[in-house]
Amino acid sequence: MSTILHYDATKLGVMFFVLMLAAGWLGAVIGSRHQPQMAEENTRIEDACIALFALLLAFSFSGAADRYEHRKQFLLDEAIAIGDFATTTSLLEEPARSRIHDELITYVGLRLDFGRVRIDAPEMQDITRKSRAGQDRILGILRTVISEKQSLTLHTPLMNGFNGMTMTHDRALYGSQNQVADTIIILLIVFGLVSAFMVGRSGQKSSRLGSTITRITVYTVLVTAVFTVTMDLEQPHRGIMRNPQVSLIDLMASLQHP
Repeated sequence: MSTILHYDATKLGVMFFVLMLAAGWLGAVIGSRHQPQMAEENTRIEDACIALFALLLAFSFSGAADRYEHRKQFLLDEAIAIGDFATTTSLLEEPARSRIHDELITYVGLRLDFGRVRIDAPEMQDITRKSRAGQDRILGILRTVISEKQSLTLHTPLMNGFNGMTMTHDRALYGSQNQVADTIIILLIVFGLVSAFMVGRSGQKSSRLGSTITRITVYTVLVTAVFTVTMDLEQPHRGIMRNPQVSLIDLMASLQHP
């Protein structure tokens, strides 16, 4: 997991905005002092730096959006798997049916808590431990059903449903921990500062200092907006764009009021 993403996306965006403004202002000051010498300079290097930063930012945003969509799909798959398993267990005889039903209600409640707690929070380990303990209790009930040869025709569907439930649990867990590497974030910040410096420096070739600062500010706002949204997409359990839990909420309602 990323260490930088332990900070909220909003805080990262504010820090990035301030750093880019400072870099742009520095470029504008240097450009104003060396304006005569810069008038005939070639801008290919500056254009290449900005284009490379735009490419890196676009790929980072695309990767973050893909991971966000995958996490949404993981949660949907998990809700479907639990629902299918609950339907199969509803065909069991008592008391196994009621015991598994009660366990599933507790289990889905933990999965809802999973989506509300930050991945790096201490409570997440406790939620994961309780979820796995719930799986063990359900497996114990299934082991009793199979060993006592109850509902023989359901043994294979029961184990397939249980395996699907545990598999989708692990996908959702490890999918939420799949984040962009710190190296890429640092590279984004460095290229952002360099591009802001280039914008401020090149702006002095044909415009006044005041209009150059306006250009820097507009450029910084646009880039920071994309950067902040990218970081927010990488934090599925906090921020603005959280993973939707509608499927699990509907599942809980159907379990509590069948």
